[in-house]
Amino acid sequence: MKRFKAVIEDVIVQPNKIQPIIVNFQNGKLKDEEDKEISCGLFHDQRKDKTVLALSNGQIVYKGYRPDVEKESTRTMLVLHNKKTGKVRLFEAERWQVTPVLEKPDFEDNKDNIDEKIVTLNKQFGSKKVKRRTEQFEKIKMDVNSIKEQLENTVSNIEIDRLDLSVPTDDCISNTLLPTCNRDATNVKDVYNIDDIIPKSKLEMLYEYAMEVLNGDFNEEGKSTFFKNTLKFIQSDPDNVNKVALLLYIEMINAWCDLLLKDVKKRDVVVCPISEEVNQHIIDTYSVPSTNGRTRPNIMKDKGLIHCLILALMIWNFELDLEQFRVIMKRKTGLKKLLNFVKVIGAVSSKKDKNIIMLKVPLPSPSKLTPEEREQNLNPLLSSGWTVQSDRDAIYKEFVFKNFNEAFGFMTRVALQAEKMDHHPEWFNVYNKVNITLSSHDVNGLSQRDVKLATFIDKVAGK
Repeated sequence: MKRFKAVIEDVIVQPNKIQPIIVNFQNGKLKDEEDKEISCGLFHDQRKDKTVLALSNGQIVYKGYRPDVEKESTRTMLVLHNKKTGKVRLFEAERWQVTPVLEKPDFEDNKDNIDEKIVTLNKQFGSKKVKRRTEQFEKIKMDVNSIKEQLENTVSNIEIDRLDLSVPTDDCISNTLLPTCNRDATNVKDVYNIDDIIPKSKLEMLYEYAMEVLNGDFNEEGKSTFFKNTLKFIQSDPDNVNKVALLLYIEMINAWCDLLLKDVKKRDVVVCPISEEVNQHIIDTYSVPSTNGRTRPNIMKDKGLIHCLILALMIWNFELDLEQFRVIMKRKTGLKKLLNFVKVIGAVSSKKDKNIIMLKVPLPSPSKLTPEEREQNLNPLLSSGWTVQSDRDAIYKEFVFKNFNEAFGFMTRVALQAEKMDHHPEWFNVYNKVNITLSSHDVNGLSQRDVKLATFIDKVAGK
């Protein structure tokens, strides 16, 4: 090798750009006559977030990823020598290793072929029992890939309608589930109007039976501890007839909410044997009509629970034992959920006993995001794809994943975090699409909890 002396004129190192590439073929060398037939290209692997080099000679494809320069112990330099001036320029080069992309053997196809051969053998030479079992197996056999493709094609163009969500929202509670609430009331009796839950004319239909109950002319069997204790409490109340009627109405609402779904759809459902009109009022108030008949979604159960809470507070002079109240419900209702509804109706827990709730004026003022907080906290979320709803104080965003498994994993992580925060996001999922709406029930709008959870959701979705 001939040696020469030269002056280094310039050293060019550009780590932010692709440097000249020296390719090393794993387990082989490139022949001199084949170098002109090689085509190459640089691409970006989105899954690994790396730059990939692809080479092909028309028969075999080679690929390799860009090496991490920081992990290299030495640097490779290319020398460009100018014979006229005797000067040289040094260019940093990268050494990429490429490997052939080989077709993977399709083990699934081999397995299918083996299964088919076994089926054929069973049909030809198997016993009657084996033949019968083989025929049954073939009848229930399904092409999973075909079904998966059909499902993907079916849901690919589905648009998620947030109005179809059945999760109780703060606006839904305020406008549909919660009776009209007078937050400016100076007297606690004026916060809610009984007529908004049951009209006076219908409540009066229960008065005659209420007087019989007061006189002890009723069957105590099956009555809850709450019913018996409440009856003792209001015996000497001047408004006891009206309050017993409200107590009976609470029992009827719970009887309706505890019915099995198959019984709800029956036309002859009776939850109020005293009055057909009151019976129909309960059914109409706490159910929704549908194409398949009358249904009673969870949102209607929540409506009944909220109304019962308000009526029970009125009966007990706006101070109620929550643990005792829970006894009237056969269905399992967590204390956390009850306390959430307590906040929604404007009641508060007693400082002495958290199980005692009170409704008093003035009602606690909600703590939404202030204009300054909205500008500071919402702008980053809006720039990341969240949108403020036009018809309510809430934000929503749609997330699309590669498949249902990814979507399910995402929802699981968000649900665990929401439970820790005692928050209740609304979401709707169709295959790989997840639509999430955030708003705080207890403040009837956006709060810091929504901002915190939205930030967490974006972080999970980005992984």
